[in-house]
Amino acid sequence: MSTLNDFLQKLSSDADFMAAFQQDPETVMEEAELTDQEKEAIRSGDKDKLTAMTGDTRIYKKNVKEFV
Repeated sequence: MSTLNDFLQKLSSDADFMAAFQQDPETVMEEAELTDQEKEAIRSGDKDKLTAMTGDTRIYKKNVKEFV
C-alpha cells in the first residue's frame, strides 16, 4: 500500500481490513507503512489535517468517519 488515500479507501471497502484495524490499529498502520504524520492524522481524526494530507475534500466523509 503506497498512500494514505489507498489506506483510507481500503478501510472503507475491505471488511477484513477494517476488522483488523479495529482490533489493532497500530499494527495495521505500521504494516501499511504509513508515516508517523499519517498515523497521527488518523489517530486524531482531524478532518482538516486528513484533507490537507490526502488532497481530497471528500475523504473524511467517504472513509474516516467510519472508524474514528
